[in-house]
Amino acid sequence: MSIQVPIGIDDFRRLRELGLEYVDKSHLIQELVDRPGTEVVLLPRPRRFGKTLNLSMLRCFFERRAQDLSPLFRDLRIWQAGEQYRAHFQRYPVLHLTFKGVKAESFDAFWEGVQDRIARLFDEHRDLLGSGALSEREARRYREVLDGTAGRIAYETALLDLSSYLHRSHGERVVILLDEYDEPLHAGYLHGYAAQVIGFFRAFLTEGLKGNPHLFKAVLTGVLRVARESIFSGLNNVAVYSLLAPEFDTCFGFTEPEVESLLARFGRPERLPSLRAWYNGYLFGDTVVYNPWSVMNFLSREDGAPQPYWVNTSSNDLVREQLERRALALEPAFAALLDGGSVERMLDESVSLEDLDRCDEVLWSLLVFTGYLRAEKRSRGPMEQPSHLLSIPNREVRGVYSTIFRRCIELGAASVPFAVAR
Repeated sequence: MSIQVPIGIDDFRRLRELGLEYVDKSHLIQELVDRPGTEVVLLPRPRRFGKTLNLSMLRCFFERRAQDLSPLFRDLRIWQAGEQYRAHFQRYPVLHLTFKGVKAESFDAFWEGVQDRIARLFDEHRDLLGSGALSEREARRYREVLDGTAGRIAYETALLDLSSYLHRSHGERVVILLDEYDEPLHAGYLHGYAAQVIGFFRAFLTEGLKGNPHLFKAVLTGVLRVARESIFSGLNNVAVYSLLAPEFDTCFGFTEPEVESLLARFGRPERLPSLRAWYNGYLFGDTVVYNPWSVMNFLSREDGAPQPYWVNTSSNDLVREQLERRALALEPAFAALLDGGSVERMLDESVSLEDLDRCDEVLWSLLVFTGYLRAEKRSRGPMEQPSHLLSIPNREVRGVYSTIFRRCIELGAASVPFAVAR
């Protein structure tokens, strides 16, 4: 059956205009609008589970523009949900910023990347300079960001400044979309400049998101909820819905009915058991989901047996570094996991990367939130913090552990001390 599968296309408008296969996740819009008291939402999910595509969809729906994009949505759930949701269509100015790929080996290179991303954001809204909405001082500062001569404060207040200008110019509050906000933090931890990255993001997010009178909604995505005491210390208005939460549980990844429908349209319904064994098993809230990247890659190959698509493209350098370096300490627990069993652990939804070498709880949390383990809540006493049963979600991820631990044994890496000075 000739159906076009989008591989690596995470631009919603392009995907829809090309008529490529799309699994409807527009109910994410409904879930956001239905929370009028929540301005800032953080949705951490593993890599390649649809975060960038979803933010692109949000931009197409909310952003005010001259061209009518309603044909992109008319056959989707959000358009059928009612006028109360369509009233938000193409209504707001949107600031859409991604930090994907900003993972430099030094702080200077990171800072250059940040300046470039923010300058591009300002350039998207260059019309503000001729709108009459900016004072002479504001216009001068705007141009300094564009040409790279602005001081650090101008970059730290970039979200607040731009949302103020756009609100003033358009008469509507602003939607802010930040994709992969934590990717630079992972690189900073690995290369030894995490404190400097945290210092910038603490100011950048606090200025832009806390008490911003020009803000309608802000949606942040990433892999982790980085510990509040580091990056979110100045923010108390962020509603965090990790993959452990029941809210937004079907907005990322594919559910079983969605995979069944895909296989039926592709004329391959008999392949469901194979896909279930290889790519299913992730638990988001109360819903078991499939890895969407691997499912789409499988469907793109007519002759294909299941293969490890996600683990070969998901660049979780931090996870691999920790697994390889701590193989000796982890071996007993992972022996049980590789035998199909589970281990019971406490999890912390706020991952403190600074404590990663000192605290096993942080490592187990990292493995869950990056998609390398499934976590099922285990009921304890009413006054006790719940623990979680951790297990390997599927055959694709199981192959990662088998490969890593086999390589460590062959190379003698298991003799490396548990903690290494950084």
